[in-house]
Amino acid sequence: SSGINAECPLRPGIDKIENVGKLKQLEYLNLALNNVAKVENLEKCENLKKLDLTVNFIAELTSIESLQSNEFLQEMYMTGNPCAKFDNYREYVIATLPQVERLDGIEVTNTERLEAMQSLKSIRESIVWQQKDYFIKQQKTKEGAGGRWYTDIGAEAPETATIEELKPDSELTPEEIKQKNDAFWKSPAENTPETRKAIHKKLEEEKAAVEEQRKGIRTNKVPKRETVLEREGKRLNLNQAKWPFKLDDSTNENSVKLEVSIPKYLSTHSVDVDVQPTYVKIVAENRHFQLVLNDEICPDKSSCQRSQMTGILVLTMPTAKQTIVPEKVNNKPSFRDENSKLVKKKPSKTTGYLEVDPSKKSNLDFSNIVNDSSKSKPIVAKRTVVKEKVVSADFVDDLDVPPLF
Repeated sequence: SSGINAECPLRPGIDKIENVGKLKQLEYLNLALNNVAKVENLEKCENLKKLDLTVNFIAELTSIESLQSNEFLQEMYMTGNPCAKFDNYREYVIATLPQVERLDGIEVTNTERLEAMQSLKSIRESIVWQQKDYFIKQQKTKEGAGGRWYTDIGAEAPETATIEELKPDSELTPEEIKQKNDAFWKSPAENTPETRKAIHKKLEEEKAAVEEQRKGIRTNKVPKRETVLEREGKRLNLNQAKWPFKLDDSTNENSVKLEVSIPKYLSTHSVDVDVQPTYVKIVAENRHFQLVLNDEICPDKSSCQRSQMTGILVLTMPTAKQTIVPEKVNNKPSFRDENSKLVKKKPSKTTGYLEVDPSKKSNLDFSNIVNDSSKSKPIVAKRTVVKEKVVSADFVDDLDVPPLF
């Protein structure tokens, strides 16, 4: 099976090597730039080939003897640790761990290893004394500084803190926060686990502040205002979410109509509507919409509806002072009435007959159907009289000539 690489760089929060015993296939472990003070709990990492402990706080160099069972360990880095400044540091490591072929990026030669192994006993005694001396100096330095670490051992710690140091950052002005951060970065400090943790915490705080500022700009975040009032107690018009709205108070003199275009994806259950005699307030997604009305209204008689298609919220609010408006009389038939006359009635299934009085059936006189009261003379048709043409005495009737009509 393939090996496992575990890297934990740039995270100054690991103080102890632990919980890696079950990683049987672990080949590369990177713990650089942490607060590790001792090499331990790596015996069960059977396939470990490379170990990086650069820039930690390992002063107990003899703790590397626990790696003698890791027979596949070939490369090791311990630059930047206090133990790297000890005399005979390199000789002790390559003699104690004969399987290591490269230390701090430098190849280990056979001659160098043989010389180190010949004097391993005396070198180990020297390393042990140097370790003890280092721990004693560090303890005295810490006690002399009142429990705090300083570059100058003889420097005295301040007895009292300033008011700015005691105040939380939320109560400081931006200028005071800047001065406090500058003082933190410019003050000298010893390279200790406590100092590194403080630096890491400060970096995280500054990063969080910058991210919060960017988030506020990106989302157009508006500061929350619980009471939207002026000094005199008058309500203000407010539209934090920039919702389009339309106020109609001219169509009907006895009511006010307000339409607010709330996003349709927003659930109606999350919309809170508060109708008051002089203003209307709508809250959704922690954003406030408030509109001051010109006329006083009746909240108990108001109605609220929302369209399921567009999401528009419609508020109909009757005014407190009702005006009597005469109804307009419209004599002109409506379009509905005119069209109703054109509708054809469905013919009935039963056959209908014209009812006639049987007693008058035999006495019907069709000549009196048209009653003409005026005495008019009967119209006589004019006849055209054709005069016969007189034939002259000299006329000779020729039979060969056809007659003329």
